[in-house]
Amino acid sequence: MLYFHFECTGSFNDNHMKLKSFSLILAVILAATLTAGALAQNQNQKLYKWVDKNGVVHYGSSVPPEYASQQMQVLNSEGVTVQTVAAPKTAEEIAKDNQAKAEAAAKAKQEQQQHDNDQMLLDTYTSVADIERDRNSRLAAIDSQIKVINNSISGLQSALTSYQMQADKLTKAHKPIPASLKKNLDDSQAQLNTNQKLLLKQQQDKQEVQDRYTAYIKRYQQLTGQNASNGSS
Repeated sequence: MLYFHFECTGSFNDNHMKLKSFSLILAVILAATLTAGALAQNQNQKLYKWVDKNGVVHYGSSVPPEYASQQMQVLNSEGVTVQTVAAPKTAEEIAKDNQAKAEAAAKAKQEQQQHDNDQMLLDTYTSVADIERDRNSRLAAIDSQIKVINNSISGLQSALTSYQMQADKLTKAHKPIPASLKKNLDDSQAQLNTNQKLLLKQQQDKQEVQDRYTAYIKRYQQLTGQNASNGSS
């Protein structure tokens, strides 16, 4: 805020002349102040540039509502673009962006897993022969389990056949089948079903181990340049 002080001394004419001069100075100062304020306001005011549906470029201090959702540019007081406001994305564009992000994330995860697997191979094994020994040891353990299960299945099948023959003989003789025999039949069949599922699982595990170690050897050779050992199987 500006403050002015005017002191009246001397004759009336002198004071009148001083008052006129002061009034003129005050008017100039006020005009300059208003002009500066207007310039400052103009400098702070945003100017927008947009294109209508007919391809005509428009400028204004605000954008009509029908064009508010499209791309526009913000200009300063000198007409220089200071910001570009992008048009909101459509649902299809958003879906594509999300798909691209998901694919990029999946790719990054796959690359990280490959890096971790490579590091594991290099840290765990010193040669292809080491991998083959590890593979053969795991396969031998699975084969032992398969052998045990097969023996159990054979025994259950024999027992089940025997129980079934007893039941058939009683049935032909029109005699009731004892509860204990029924239980033996049911228990043997249930255990046989369980063992057959275990056998299938062990066979699947064996194939998975073979496939996994085949991939290990191939990748290890790519990383180190080593060849498979002569004793590989």
